[in-house]
Amino acid sequence: AAQLLGEAQRQLRCIEWRKVTAELMRGNILGSGAADLSELYELSRPLRQGETIDFFMSHSWYDDGDAEMQKLQALVESFRKRNGRDPTFWIDKVCVDQSRIAD
Repeated sequence: AAQLLGEAQRQLRCIEWRKVTAELMRGNILGSGAADLSELYELSRPLRQGETIDFFMSHSWYDDGDAEMQKLQALVESFRKRNGRDPTFWIDKVCVDQSRIAD
């Protein structure tokens, strides 16, 4: 169990707010080929030592991406006022390597 937890921590990724776009949330930024899936994953980055993720989201490909983005913008503004920085997110479609989903 400890080995599995350690591996999960090493693979934990986040996406910075500046990389979250309306196109990304709409789901039509990329196609479904392996190169496209790799590009999604490359939007995220490994978590830095001592860093925590501020918000976790599971993205639905069928949600209204524009409505999601508006809600996220309000959330980020509120977070920014309280914390003096932009938040980080874990969004499954970019933080999980979609080309290796079976792993």
